[in-house]
Amino acid sequence: MGLLPSEEELFLPVYKRFPAMIDHGRDVHLYDVEGKKYLDFLSGIAVSALGHNHPDVVEALKKQLERNLHLSNYFIQDIQLQLASKLLSQTPYDKLFFANSGTEAIEGLIKLARKWGGKKGKKKIIAFEGGFHGRTLGAVSITGQGKYRDNFEPLLPGVEIVPFNDVTGFKKALSPDVAAVFFEGITGEGGIRPVSPGLLQALKEGRDTYNYLIFVDEIQTGVGRTGRFYYSEKFPFIPDALATAKGLGGGLPLAAFLVAGHLSHVFDPGEHGTTYGGNPLACASGLATVTAVAKTSFLQQVTENGKYLMALLRDIAGRFPQLCGEVRGEGLMCGMDVRRNGPEIMRAAFEKGLIFNIAGGGATLRFLPPLIVEKAHIDEAMEKLTDTLKTFQ
Repeated sequence: MGLLPSEEELFLPVYKRFPAMIDHGRDVHLYDVEGKKYLDFLSGIAVSALGHNHPDVVEALKKQLERNLHLSNYFIQDIQLQLASKLLSQTPYDKLFFANSGTEAIEGLIKLARKWGGKKGKKKIIAFEGGFHGRTLGAVSITGQGKYRDNFEPLLPGVEIVPFNDVTGFKKALSPDVAAVFFEGITGEGGIRPVSPGLLQALKEGRDTYNYLIFVDEIQTGVGRTGRFYYSEKFPFIPDALATAKGLGGGLPLAAFLVAGHLSHVFDPGEHGTTYGGNPLACASGLATVTAVAKTSFLQQVTENGKYLMALLRDIAGRFPQLCGEVRGEGLMCGMDVRRNGPEIMRAAFEKGLIFNIAGGGATLRFLPPLIVEKAHIDEAMEKLTDTLKTFQ
């Protein structure tokens, strides 16, 4: 094969990529075209829940490949029904809508909030600083980070962004015209910051008083990432709807939003739709993934290994107090603050064969290993991290 054109010749310059051409993956490892092996503690940004080339996913894809790749939503296929049934059975929700990506799931919920609220004279949406909900215009409008918003104004009207976990600020934003509140249980791009018990209580009490919808973004936290199938299982209330993606497809583009019974008929036929959403091939991968992850023993293992990873990160932070700060997270969604050199630490670790990325504006090292990671992999990763941090003391 001849030389390929360069990335700069072909693509818009919107990504800061790692300096390697990946050839293939296996379990928790990636291999580049030169044969170098990397521990993957990013999982395609929490997408590859079962790692790379998991036999259950591969077999499911092979079977579906022999049937069809795409039908459009003029048809229904058994694989879609099986996945929808399995997914709803893991949650308190009544109906769902399949999409391709997290941002599409969020857009669907924004539309749902607008229609539901419009009939009640409610137009306002509240979201939080540090939140990230996607890159389409509606999702950007409720994303509380200026670097994703500022150059794309004017955004959707009727949105108020308040400080995350600021109960007083949130209560001040409440009024009878609030239609919906969007939030992440743990911020991903915002630096792995869990929602506080105080804000959860305020959300619940506010809904009781003002009759708004609570929409939880589980795009990154969902499908076992935190040791629960969905992180919102620990909340003192049931959100009215939930957005899910990333790990849901097991590596293929798949998302959904799930709604409570009282929202099941907000949309009329034709008011919302998708060409590719619920694609049978993606649903086959999704069903294999959800079936594996939903097992109690699997989730217990995620919880146990997450605690192990967090303990090692805290130990490392204690050994580098001038460089490292707080460690946060749950399950296998972990972050460690650094006081400086976040991007440089990430790149140096990559050269040592460890892949993770940064969040929180570059101040948090974010670790999202495949959910099948074992303690031996964690030990190896933390050794590589320690060796990397030594060069930045």
